[in-house]
Amino acid sequence: MRFTISPQAAKALRALEAAGYEAYLVGGCVRDDLMGIPPHDYDITTSARPDEIKRVFSGCRLVLDGEKHGTISPVIDGDLTEITTFRADGAYSDGRHPDEVSFSTRLSDDLERRDFTINAMAWSERTGLVDLYHGEEDLKNGCIRAVGDPQARFREDALRILRGMRFASRLGFSIEPQTAAAMHSLAPRLEAISRERVFAELTGILQGEHAMTVLSDFHDVLFTVVPELFPLYMCPQKSVYHIYDVWEHTLHVLDAVAPRTPVLTWAALLHDCGKPQTRMRDRKGYDHYPQHQAVGAKMAERILQSLKVSNAFLKDVCTLVLYHDEKLDAQTAKLLMYRVGPERFEALVSLRRADLLAHAPRVMKELDALEGATARYHEALDKQECVSLRTLAVNGDDMMALGYQGPEIREALERLLLCVLRDEIRNEREPLMQKAAAR
Repeated sequence: MRFTISPQAAKALRALEAAGYEAYLVGGCVRDDLMGIPPHDYDITTSARPDEIKRVFSGCRLVLDGEKHGTISPVIDGDLTEITTFRADGAYSDGRHPDEVSFSTRLSDDLERRDFTINAMAWSERTGLVDLYHGEEDLKNGCIRAVGDPQARFREDALRILRGMRFASRLGFSIEPQTAAAMHSLAPRLEAISRERVFAELTGILQGEHAMTVLSDFHDVLFTVVPELFPLYMCPQKSVYHIYDVWEHTLHVLDAVAPRTPVLTWAALLHDCGKPQTRMRDRKGYDHYPQHQAVGAKMAERILQSLKVSNAFLKDVCTLVLYHDEKLDAQTAKLLMYRVGPERFEALVSLRRADLLAHAPRVMKELDALEGATARYHEALDKQECVSLRTLAVNGDDMMALGYQGPEIREALERLLLCVLRDEIRNEREPLMQKAAAR
């Protein structure tokens, strides 16, 4: 079996072997190559100790950030190559990191400590594929299986639960029953994992093409790390406009959203999170959710803040949640460009399209209006039309000249801008001044 391997990784393997050490490609690069996916980086594991690795590559610039964990990274022909000594883990008393890591001379010790069989394969030109846990067979069968005892693997590091879900979402694989059972039963251990790491793994899950299936099967795991979403589960949507309950609808929106960017997939997950709190049933037995967008935006803000996301990411997602249910067509396009910001408008259209696709068939006619909104958006950009206070033909000094003071100045400018956005007045100084003077 011939592997695709970068020239730099090949040089590293040969240099270690020439010095008398074992050396292998390991982990994701082996998995991806077996699947026909070009690896984006190469990890090497070796019997050489860190000091021995440094001697082998003494002619290269060395990056030593990971030395205490056994990783030395020589720069070979301009490429940083991570090389790690075979390791065996001690106990995991914190449920995330081993208390101690000892170096080993056996590849089997290094493979035994890995999470899933598809990530526990190694390869070298000398030995070919080393597959102690039948990872290649699991790849062929589309199966995510823990190495050894799944209960032990997830007790060692609960983040592996989300990693397994991420692989299933990305690859479309099923999760082996015992592995899945351990993921469900040990999900509460995720509460001890840093929120930043949880967010990173959840984002990977949401971006996978099979996120809907994974979150349907493992909703309990999601609700463990984002408990605010539990009320969506089995929350009714009795309406002529809906065919799913709120959770099912959310999953269908997530499945339909494109492109699968972090912002859009998170907005899809959170767009209706305010519905359970605002649900009201009328006399005819139909459900309504007044102000669920605003309530949902506030909830989304709290959820994302707890996950330690950047302010820019939080603003993008919460803005989309707040305006996801607005009427969106050629007539309202400019107004929404102002409200959400031109840079978020196309994302809003994408979210709205996915939302409509997850409604009852009678709502599908509204999809045509989105095409008109998109065309109007591009027209406004091409013609550099006024879509913000910055591009309004009058400014604060003009309002002060008319006698406006303090907060009145911005209020007056915003009223004028809304008139322009609604095509009620031209964006020209004279008619805008006349409008402002007639207060």
